[in-house]
Amino acid sequence: MNAKNDLTNGPIFRRLMYLAVPIIGSQSIQMLYNLMDMFWMGRLGSEEVAATGAAGLYIWLSVGFMLLGSVGASIGVSQAIGSGDQEKAKSHTNTALCISVICGVAFALVMILFRRQMAGFFDFKEPRVVRMTENYLAVVAVGVPLTYVSATLGAVFTATGNSRTPFIYNAIGMGINMALDPILIFSLKLGIMGAAYSNLVGQVITCVTLAVLMKKGKKRPFETIRFLTAPKWNDIGWTIKKTLPICAESLLFTFLVMITSRREAFFGADAMALSRVGSQIESLTWLIGGAFGSALIAFIGQNYGANRWDRIHATYKTASVAMLCYGAFVAFLLAAPGKYIFGLFLPDPVLIERSVLYLRILAVCQIPMCLEAVSANTFRGLGKTIPPAVINTTCNILRVPLAYVLSAEFTGLGLTGVWIGISASACIKGIWSYAWYFFTAKKQKTTETEEER
Repeated sequence: MNAKNDLTNGPIFRRLMYLAVPIIGSQSIQMLYNLMDMFWMGRLGSEEVAATGAAGLYIWLSVGFMLLGSVGASIGVSQAIGSGDQEKAKSHTNTALCISVICGVAFALVMILFRRQMAGFFDFKEPRVVRMTENYLAVVAVGVPLTYVSATLGAVFTATGNSRTPFIYNAIGMGINMALDPILIFSLKLGIMGAAYSNLVGQVITCVTLAVLMKKGKKRPFETIRFLTAPKWNDIGWTIKKTLPICAESLLFTFLVMITSRREAFFGADAMALSRVGSQIESLTWLIGGAFGSALIAFIGQNYGANRWDRIHATYKTASVAMLCYGAFVAFLLAAPGKYIFGLFLPDPVLIERSVLYLRILAVCQIPMCLEAVSANTFRGLGKTIPPAVINTTCNILRVPLAYVLSAEFTGLGLTGVWIGISASACIKGIWSYAWYFFTAKKQKTTETEEER
């Protein structure tokens, strides 16, 4: 393995950031695209924002199945590389790609065939919003299998210590996507469908490029590899065992977000639009935190494969401090200049003023969210996917009754109650996750000390 890609030796912070920065760059570009997309939708109107926001939740739901392949590759390949087993790493790669293709095609078909029912789930009072949601879903569904494969290929590059290659070509795909958006939306007058078509073009370019680089690129993870060869049954079983809790956790979380979004839609399309724009601004935390977490899985995975517990403990501390500082920075942005950022994407004076309270409520949970990303992904790098799944599932279920009870008529809070419920459940999740890993690490250190004696 190239010395630069060896995560089991060298300065921890430097190596971790060397791996994390390109992934964060990729997610930052994704976030920028989402914000730009929201910016253009805001120029069309709040109904367009609500429609694309509702459809976007189903894309978010699809991520749950995508994780079967991408996280399976990240854990399996990184641990195999750490133990020096190249053939096992290739086997995990092929298994993850096969799972990604099957799941991606299946989810795309469901989106196309049941788009009317999916749009109807939110119970919009405006028929035009429902129609736009249906049409948007039909187009973006085609790109779902491509997204799955791209995510898995990127995870393989990252697991072998090379996160720069997927960053560069994800950036190219996103750049083309952003350039096409205003042309298709406004110049060709396609409206929100223009955003859907530009998104599809970007996904095609990214997926094809990464596949070619995996086979022929100078910095490819393996000297030779055959795509989509029949996977081994024991690898399939191992991958599903490790990733099913993560998949179930993600699916449940997104479904519960959809339920709370349905509650928000009860207060009108403006309320849904406000929430969708706010969540895109908040993606400063969950997208960047997720990117840092992807690097952490690979970093911890290689060191676990090499049995370097000293580096695992030190990495956890380093990552915690870094994300604590970042969470505080995002909390400040949301609480102070947040309404000015909101106004860039939805220039409605009434909604801008309503966003102030929403963004301040969200600011409260940013630090716990960042710490949860560190703890959960450290667990995953170790192959222990059950603890974060238990924590996230419990807290995500809790957010629904909190949102509905706090927004009930007798509280007088209305839509604000939904936001408080969401923020409170995120705080509980972060504190619980961090505490669980803290005591797990303490137990591991005690075991190491006893073994040394």
